[in-house]
Amino acid sequence: MSSIANGKSRLSNVLISGDTKATINIFKNLGVEINETLDNNLEITGVGLSGLKKSKEPLNAINSGTTARLLIGLLSKQNFESELIGSVQLNKRPMSRVIDPLVSKGAQILSNEGKLPLKIKPKNYSFENIQSTKPSAQVKSSLILASLYHKVPTTISELIPTRDHTERMLNLMGVNVVRLGNNSTIEPVNELNSLDYLVPGDPSSAAFLISIGLLSGKKVTIKNVLLNERRIGFLKILKKMNADIVLENIENIQNEPVGDIVVKKSKLTAVEIKNSEITDMIDEIPIFLLLASQAQGITKVTGAEELRIKESDRLLAMEKFIMELSGEITTYQDGFEIKGKQNLKSGNVATFNDHRIAMTAVVANICLNSGIKADNIECINDSYPSFFDDLIKIGANYES
Repeated sequence: MSSIANGKSRLSNVLISGDTKATINIFKNLGVEINETLDNNLEITGVGLSGLKKSKEPLNAINSGTTARLLIGLLSKQNFESELIGSVQLNKRPMSRVIDPLVSKGAQILSNEGKLPLKIKPKNYSFENIQSTKPSAQVKSSLILASLYHKVPTTISELIPTRDHTERMLNLMGVNVVRLGNNSTIEPVNELNSLDYLVPGDPSSAAFLISIGLLSGKKVTIKNVLLNERRIGFLKILKKMNADIVLENIENIQNEPVGDIVVKKSKLTAVEIKNSEITDMIDEIPIFLLLASQAQGITKVTGAEELRIKESDRLLAMEKFIMELSGEITTYQDGFEIKGKQNLKSGNVATFNDHRIAMTAVVANICLNSGIKADNIECINDSYPSFFDDLIKIGANYES
């Protein structure tokens, strides 16, 4: 958004990970000046809504599904052709959920049967209403980015309300975005304002530190974490499981609620999670499953079929994870059932190059059995390169 704003934006506390590096490189290829500093700050000289330039090479999202999906909507509105590619892993993930609604409104996007690589050709098209067919903030945000180029108000409808970071940030940048129920309406705009933005801590990454606090007996305090209502489903479910979690120092910073999370060791009890609760904790399901194996009773999850098409098939990956450690689990197409409390044994866990599976294995190593090993911890750099540094800060002893 800073890249298509007018003027210089300064972003601080930026996560410089595999996914964000891919995004930075793509916008540099599109003609945007981005300067990085050693203290995780970025200065971005925006080129305005119409200032992006045709890249001399394919735009490589590498492993980042968020980057790829958001770009599809943005690039479909440019006056030049773009080629979007990714890693072998990303090429397996569905893009049709973004492509199809845009093509139905006139966009010209050529794909590999709804997957990467794809070509986006210039086409003068517009729409006043569009339906997101998946409960995905990535899809909605891609449609919103396309809507920024319209001369009339555009309404995006969702089946279930999803994360609203895009809407909140656009409000900060001078765009009038009205959210009512399952609909977001974007008013016409000529430009986005640049901004100075302090990025709060990521609740999905914090989930792994929270889990160590719950299981290990170490009181853990995680400061300045984003507490957006659509991002704390994991915390809500943990409270139902008898978790000792307290939120402190909550304040509204740059249109988002931010606060501290204090966690103490807890005797967890089983819980049942249904479709309506999944959307707000979909990224935390792998680490949640590990916690469920340590909760008294039978935990059941349904409505989580989206996990089949993440960086890995996370339901399959976690089934193999538990079984490799001599545990018991029953999986379904859209969820699982697991009984606790289980005594997980030593074993070598297959991560399928998925950062969240790898971090779950590390938590199991620290809290349950130092003989639990992950076959790949390098993939953690995709989303949380400072993970092991943060483990040291909270006194967690990882045995590699």
